[in-house]
Amino acid sequence: MKQIFFFIGSVVLAQEFVLEEIKNIEDSALLSRVEKEQSSSKVKSEDIEKYLIKSTTDLVKYFPNLKIYAQGSDTFPLVSFRGISSPDYYSSVLGVYVDGIPQSPNFLIQNLSDIEDIVLINGSEGLLYGENAPLGLISITTKNPMQKNYAYLGLQASVLQEDINAQVGWNLIKDKLWGKIHFRYLRDNGFIKDPITNKMLNYSDSFVMGTGLYYQATENILLNANYSFYKTFSRKDFFLTQSQIDNLKLPSNEGISWEDFSSGIQDKILNKTPYIDLYAHHLSLKMDYFINNSTLSIVSALQKNNTLANSYPGIYVKDEKNDGYYYDTTQIIGEAKLQTNYKNGIESLLGIYYKYLVIDNGMKDVPTEVLGYSGNWDAKEDVNTAAIFANISIPFKKWVLHTGLRYQLFHNFIISKHPPVTDILPYQDSEFFHAINPRISLFYHFKPYSNFFVELSNSTKPGGFSKFPFADTDTIPYYSEQIYSIEVGNKTFLLNNHLKFKSAFYGILRTNTQSYVGVGYYKSIKNIGNAYAMGLDLEISYAGRYFNFFTNLNIGTSKFFNGGKNKGSITILGKVGEYDLSNLRPKFSPVLSFDTGFDIFLFKKQRHLLTLSILSHFTSSYYLDDFNREKELMQKAFVLLDAALSYEFGKKYQVALFCQNLTDTRYITTALWNEKGKAFVVGNPVNIGVKFLVNY
Repeated sequence: MKQIFFFIGSVVLAQEFVLEEIKNIEDSALLSRVEKEQSSSKVKSEDIEKYLIKSTTDLVKYFPNLKIYAQGSDTFPLVSFRGISSPDYYSSVLGVYVDGIPQSPNFLIQNLSDIEDIVLINGSEGLLYGENAPLGLISITTKNPMQKNYAYLGLQASVLQEDINAQVGWNLIKDKLWGKIHFRYLRDNGFIKDPITNKMLNYSDSFVMGTGLYYQATENILLNANYSFYKTFSRKDFFLTQSQIDNLKLPSNEGISWEDFSSGIQDKILNKTPYIDLYAHHLSLKMDYFINNSTLSIVSALQKNNTLANSYPGIYVKDEKNDGYYYDTTQIIGEAKLQTNYKNGIESLLGIYYKYLVIDNGMKDVPTEVLGYSGNWDAKEDVNTAAIFANISIPFKKWVLHTGLRYQLFHNFIISKHPPVTDILPYQDSEFFHAINPRISLFYHFKPYSNFFVELSNSTKPGGFSKFPFADTDTIPYYSEQIYSIEVGNKTFLLNNHLKFKSAFYGILRTNTQSYVGVGYYKSIKNIGNAYAMGLDLEISYAGRYFNFFTNLNIGTSKFFNGGKNKGSITILGKVGEYDLSNLRPKFSPVLSFDTGFDIFLFKKQRHLLTLSILSHFTSSYYLDDFNREKELMQKAFVLLDAALSYEFGKKYQVALFCQNLTDTRYITTALWNEKGKAFVVGNPVNIGVKFLVNY
């Protein structure tokens, strides 16, 4: 029999099957041993649809230990995982992948379309993926028409949103050429009214469209090309004062000035027209070459993102198409991986990776003089990343050993012809960083359906330069941070896989921690002392005849160590700031958070199914800033509750009534502050709507 393989995303292939047989194999059958056994949680397409997960920011509905928030704008995403977050948006603790392609740093927040599943992978995964991922990664896989033909149309209308989602995937030439196309338009109506015109102020419009081709060139070669375009214009990051949050009403139509904001006035509109305008082009090419017991996968990708935004309270630009804070990135990626299967179940992986990233950011005609810096400045950075990584899996009876090593070289070059403040002369600088990171994990399969594992890993978060050189200290590079992790866990599948149980105890140590230190807006990024996190992730799910159920839970603590470099002073623009992070809990690090979902089948007969679905999210209190422990900058514990009643008929159609945030809970997603003024962005209030789906 001829050996024919096919490959989906970055998974390993199956052997000695004809193409027709392979197309019907589930993804899990194609994964390598190390990918099957890695510590992870998955949300599938049907749950993504059911729980109304439309953006990466919605993933907290399923992964309670993960938070992705805008920091005043989607351009500056904050990712917090297991109580640990990065000091800034361009060097995240988690990687975000779409079909094996790492996303640009200003595109971690994105609406989702054409999704097959999303996997949250725990731990240092730089041995399996080219992009360095210190604490793990979010792996998003889109639909693949090689598995089957499909056509999908989803329509949704609600108080807060309208949504059109269309997808088609088809075998264009029998067993030779497959194609797909998808489109999604999402309109956020907003919920904050102008008190004079009654028009909604915090609305947004976004759409994503893409296409892909899969070509079986020969029995040994599969080619894949994908292109997508993403566009959004949003005013969702609309700041409110504490007194405006409860009733979501504005006292007047008058906009605040920066002087008003800094003097503590809190009865005006903080920013009447915040906005972000974003364009993103993504192009990727893949080739999978299958020979004997090996697979060679080669990926190249180009991503170009352009954003223009303004969100500062009291700062207003004249021309939203040309003026504002710009953050443009161009990212070119090349990766090659060779995966080989040997006798006795031994597997190996060897990979090389290169990324060239250009970050061009600054301001154009923004009246920021009241903040102490120019509204016309620039800082451009070229970043080169090269890595070689390897992993080997060795089974022995009921034991499996996975071990590997990664070497990464990281080079930064920055130039600022027009720094933000006059105290800084035009400058340029460069810095090299390199690291060797090992990982080892040991699994014991005491039953075919259950295993225990322990994993130890080291990862390096590279250093760099401040993307906003606000002071002389920002022109000095900050250096790499070391992250040491240990994880002990269990996976058990019972009742023919209807009942699933996963647990993981983890401990994380960070040395030479990267952090912003200072007072108010007078902060600079630098290396301070040590920090740690420890906790438990627990996942239980059951799929039965009468109901489905899942609970994902995280209990953990995260703190900075006492004293040492966590305490000191920093001088910025002549202003001396004393800082002390000793024993403080980092921002966005609740002690307890969990998600629980129920699906109760009220009526189930042949081609008809009536289901009541309930989804709840709970988080205990957490701080919104690493330093400030004022009451207003602490988010109290809260619960979000969603419910839906859906009716499926004919196996192709579904209509549903849904309600999000039933309790109309107020919770803060972003906070800005100085010594007197404070500004907050809040999550959506209660939302009621209906949706209709056709799924062929």
